[in-house]
Amino acid sequence: MNRRLYEKYSAEDKYGTADMLFPAAAVYLALRKRQPEFPAMDMLRTYGTKTGERMKKLIHTVTILPGAPYIIWKNIDKISDHASSEELGYTRRGLAVTETTSQVDVLSCPLHDMAKKMGMPEVCQTICAMDKVYMTGFRHIQYRRTKSVAEGDDCCDYRLWWDKAKK
Repeated sequence: MNRRLYEKYSAEDKYGTADMLFPAAAVYLALRKRQPEFPAMDMLRTYGTKTGERMKKLIHTVTILPGAPYIIWKNIDKISDHASSEELGYTRRGLAVTETTSQVDVLSCPLHDMAKKMGMPEVCQTICAMDKVYMTGFRHIQYRRTKSVAEGDDCCDYRLWWDKAKK
């Protein structure tokens, strides 16, 4: 199933979404085909959350290195600009970075765009669930996202702020 997705959509995958999106889509399609009554999206969101928790632990461990959170934060302007850039397939508004905050609204992302092309935009929620958890793993950096394009909102509202007290 995954191979068929690669064959059908990889030529359109100019932003490299396949490695993250196609496995989730293949599982989703297989479950819908074999067990239509099974709550496939619930399972995939749970998988995304659990994977995000593993990534969060890794990020938390890496950012224990002396100065690591500070270096990340001092470069948050470049990180935020690149991570939501048109070069990577994103459309955004309101990128604003100050000494203590960073925010951007992502209006569209290449993962969700590819999922829509495949006819199953909901599959992107697997990645969104992962993202929402692992982003909380950075020491001294708070994170909040209350909206997601993949969940039907007008944007993904990324908000980060420096918090020296956050361990």
